[in-house]
Amino acid sequence: MTDGAPVKSCGPTRSPMAWIRPGYAGYIGPELGVDLHSTSVAVLSVGLDGPFALETATHGEILTRSAYSPARAVHRVNTLGRWILLLWSPASAIAGQMTTTEGPYGFAHLRERELVEQCRLPDADPGRILAIAVGGPPADIDPRIERVAAAIRRHPDHAFRAEPIAATLGLSTSHFLRLFVQQYGTTFRRYQQWARVIHAMRAVAAGHDLTRSATDAGFATPSHFSETFHRMFGMSATAALRSGLRFDLETTSAP
Repeated sequence: MTDGAPVKSCGPTRSPMAWIRPGYAGYIGPELGVDLHSTSVAVLSVGLDGPFALETATHGEILTRSAYSPARAVHRVNTLGRWILLLWSPASAIAGQMTTTEGPYGFAHLRERELVEQCRLPDADPGRILAIAVGGPPADIDPRIERVAAAIRRHPDHAFRAEPIAATLGLSTSHFLRLFVQQYGTTFRRYQQWARVIHAMRAVAAGHDLTRSATDAGFATPSHFSETFHRMFGMSATAALRSGLRFDLETTSAP
């Protein structure tokens, strides 16, 4: 695994930042002491001040400077209080930028240093971070699958079903579901779960009531949202909101 010289990426005058975009989200700040968890989409972790330990349910702790955890892979990061970049994205191209693997996990991102340098900037650009992470412009996505994914992001409260969608596209259900996983690195059902959580968090971060935000995003109850959030991120939504995060909620579209 990589172990570059420590780079002081984020000075004490900066506050932790989280951003939410249509289709992806990110965080720059100190590790927040999360529990073991598994996200509905893949997450790229990059140590901004030096290596960190990636703890997995099957491989123990692995010391690295950058790690890729695919959707549903149980993990957590331990930076000993140092800053980290976390980038949650269904962009499957990120996996191809990792140079080594251990089971389902990838390590040593090809553009690790560029990611660190981008995160050092006082106005770190989420879109630029994503572009570096995927290794360039986002790969073309099957337009049929992207239309479905876009509809899920626009209407997270709707319970989309694979069978009628596949029939509308002229595909078998099994072929549609395989295509979705190939294009987005996660299952059709998990992508809907991700869209609901992100929609609810965006609303709460914008100052809306948690109960209404959860309901509008398609959760049956606020407790259902809270349980899903904890399972996905390893901490409660309330703890995340009380951590001093600065939220960037720009709505520019992205993969």
